[in-house]
Amino acid sequence: MKTLLDINNGKRVKILKISGGRGIRQHLQCLGIHIGDIVTLKKSSFLGGPVLLEVNGFDVALGRGVASKIEVEELE
Repeated sequence: MKTLLDINNGKRVKILKISGGRGIRQHLQCLGIHIGDIVTLKKSSFLGGPVLLEVNGFDVALGRGVASKIEVEELE
């Protein structure tokens, strides 16, 4: 299963699963990220730093630790 860290920039993905505890799921819900949402990965770098997503027309930055807990399916 791929996570957000495995996806190339500019790709659209569907969120399938959020691993982790209640705290991380609540944090992502506050940011508007839910299971089943379709988001676009705008920027992710090899050397670390945040992962930038477009969610419902808004840009959201996630740390790499949080991004590694979001399992996704790549869309065309």
